[in-house]
Amino acid sequence: MRARIRIAIVCSIVGVGLTAASAAWASPLVCSSGCFFKSIQAAINAAQPGATITIGAGAYEENVVVDKSVTLRGAGTTTVLYPAVSKPICSGGSLCGGEASNIILVKADNVTITGLWLKGDNPNITSGVVVGGEDIEARNGIITDHEAGTYNGLTVSRVKVTGVYLRGMYASSRGTFNFNHNTVENVQGEEASIAMFNFGGSGVISNNRVANANDAISANWSKGTQFLANLVVKSGSGVHTDNNGGSGGVADTIKGNTVRECKVNGYGVFVFVPYVSATVEANRVTGCSVGLAAYGSAVSGQGPTFAGNVLNGTGASTTSNAGTYGAYLTTDQLGYAFGDLTATLTGNSFSHFNTGMLVTQTSPTPGQPAGGQANVEASGNNSLFANGTGASGEGGTKVNATNDWWGCSKGPNMGGACNTAIGTVQFTPWLVAKP
Repeated sequence: MRARIRIAIVCSIVGVGLTAASAAWASPLVCSSGCFFKSIQAAINAAQPGATITIGAGAYEENVVVDKSVTLRGAGTTTVLYPAVSKPICSGGSLCGGEASNIILVKADNVTITGLWLKGDNPNITSGVVVGGEDIEARNGIITDHEAGTYNGLTVSRVKVTGVYLRGMYASSRGTFNFNHNTVENVQGEEASIAMFNFGGSGVISNNRVANANDAISANWSKGTQFLANLVVKSGSGVHTDNNGGSGGVADTIKGNTVRECKVNGYGVFVFVPYVSATVEANRVTGCSVGLAAYGSAVSGQGPTFAGNVLNGTGASTTSNAGTYGAYLTTDQLGYAFGDLTATLTGNSFSHFNTGMLVTQTSPTPGQPAGGQANVEASGNNSLFANGTGASGEGGTKVNATNDWWGCSKGPNMGGACNTAIGTVQFTPWLVAKP
């Protein structure tokens, strides 16, 4: 399962190519012709910053550390990298103080990784940690070394990651990044498992496919992340942003993503306790228990705008007696007290849920933190049809759902195809034709 690495210098650009060479040799400084190495790591160690390391088809068994600004370029899914060390479960965060088995650990600026298949299940090792039918050795696929510093300019493109316990691709060091056109599958070892994740940095996550993940694509304390045109299937949650703007930066954008076939009680797209107002636009969610959601706010008056999203609850699976929701909008911050909720909805479509839109807030309890005020502006070309209940505003909430379509020309609460509007929901006037 070992391969050989070949280095060739052309002008000022270093190219490192992995081949099936039978010998291994190299100058520690310069190679004027063909130079062969036995591992990807040896090639990195010999390369100069700015080098492109071209990795040929084959199987490689290494835990690679990229500590220089280089490009790792494989031949696609025929270039397979397995972890040589098994440590999928450990304590002390994602890196476990250096104990974790990372297939690629990045500890340099301006690293590019492309054209590789990272398999966390090494067939030559048995860990006994079986997840999704794979015996997993890798805790992380690609991760930055946040214990060592902040690294910027990480680009991961056209890489496949499968069978990883905790993090598939993780920009963890609060730096800049671009994850695009990748595939990540079977990252579901525990509740904290995330297929693609940004912590504290800014960047782009676009045109990726994630399947069979606990948490598919997310950011925490983002300084500005664009989640664009990703596809998520058979996962616990699709795309979400948490605490956006709490460390500075700009609002996140979640646009043009597709989330399908969620796991039981799965979520499509949500925004959790923002400091700035994210935009959630033109996403399609089908078969999830909750299509859109917003949970409180860290700054009163800040909250997401949901525009032009299409949510369909057909096929959603839930263990909750409360059923399914096209939009779940609440002051509850899931164990982190409560915060005022501000949300704006325009041009969205909610169908085939138990409740098309639910707005809820927790009433203040004597001696406990205030429950927060929910303010939802849902006036303007939203469609609520074929739901059990069209929209519900629970006690104390403020919900403006005027100028919306309720499944019939007569407006809500008229029977037949007309959805209902109950509680604090204001619905007059309504649209007499579907927008």
